[in-house]
Amino acid sequence: MPYGCSSENMGRTVPTWRGRVEQEIERLVPYRRALSSEDCCNFDIMLNDVRYRRAAGGMLPTQEEWKPMLLSMLLGAHQRIHILENRLESLERQLIDVGVIDEH
Repeated sequence: MPYGCSSENMGRTVPTWRGRVEQEIERLVPYRRALSSEDCCNFDIMLNDVRYRRAAGGMLPTQEEWKPMLLSMLLGAHQRIHILENRLESLERQLIDVGVIDEH
């Protein structure tokens, strides 16, 4: 072993992105417990958006976890909005086709 090195100092010195995100999520447990059941469900969806996009968040050279976490949450929300917009547009086309509503 090189001079000045010991086995306890060798290896990973910087926590992984995944570990840092999970630690931050763990710090939010008291907040989550205080939410209503509906809010808790929505909060869990947002946290799952963060977990789903963890690889992308790890690409940002940042010391703070919240910027990539919030970007992941926003992207997840935008994705769900886009899906709903497409469904609404499809339903409107169907209603127009059968003559229930007029085309705008």
